[in-house]
Amino acid sequence: MPELPEVDSYRTGLDKMIKGWKIKGGKSIWPKACTDDFKIVNNQRIIGFDRRGKYLIINLTNDHIVIHLRMTGRIDVAYDTPKYTTVEFHFENKRKMCLVDPRKFGKVWIANDVKPIIKNLGIEPLSQEFTLKKFKKLLTKRSGTIKPLLLNQAFIAGIGNYLADEILFRASIHPLRKANTLSKNEKKELYGSIKYVIKKSIDYGGTTFLTFRGPEGKKGEFWKKLQVFRKTGEPCPHCKSPIKRIVVGQRGTHYCENKQKLQ
Repeated sequence: MPELPEVDSYRTGLDKMIKGWKIKGGKSIWPKACTDDFKIVNNQRIIGFDRRGKYLIINLTNDHIVIHLRMTGRIDVAYDTPKYTTVEFHFENKRKMCLVDPRKFGKVWIANDVKPIIKNLGIEPLSQEFTLKKFKKLLTKRSGTIKPLLLNQAFIAGIGNYLADEILFRASIHPLRKANTLSKNEKKELYGSIKYVIKKSIDYGGTTFLTFRGPEGKKGEFWKKLQVFRKTGEPCPHCKSPIKRIVVGQRGTHYCENKQKLQ
């Protein structure tokens, strides 16, 4: 699933590519992908892009297009409709913006107000609001396992499976640790790791595992910098112990049992 960095690459890339373009309709090829009226956006121009967690928000003259890529979605800008397109918007210059989604889980909304769509999302990890003090406060009443907590979009928006594994590894925290057992120093390390790993992934254009391609068709390069995710059996870059894989909260989880001890 594309996570915060991958969606952010669309935010910045599409802003450079199609900002100012006028929409001349569109359609939902896979009806479940978008049930809204495409006539609403006709003749509106794209005036900018935002992101909230894993949601891409396209700001129009009067309304908004909101896209969640889910498991396998990506966004292509092309003259011809790519295979596996579920939703497409047509522009005045004859090009199209397409949600290409082989598994058809991606979702598109056309809305005048985006708040009802994103109302349940937690804090943005790269926002000024996300301070160490705020993070410690968010953890105060949390007693659950730390990895599922990081994946909880109502807790922190935008973190997915690969980011969570890399964040916990860098912070030297076992994925099965309970949130209420973290020391002050561990909370500080975890906070710093969240910001560091996300920023690094953004710098490299995100990570491509299967279908993700950036706005210009480029693969995300952060996979080259991954320390533990999908590295089962390979030597830990810190201590050379073999990377382990377990299932936590129904998600494949990778860690170093020497660096990330279960206390």
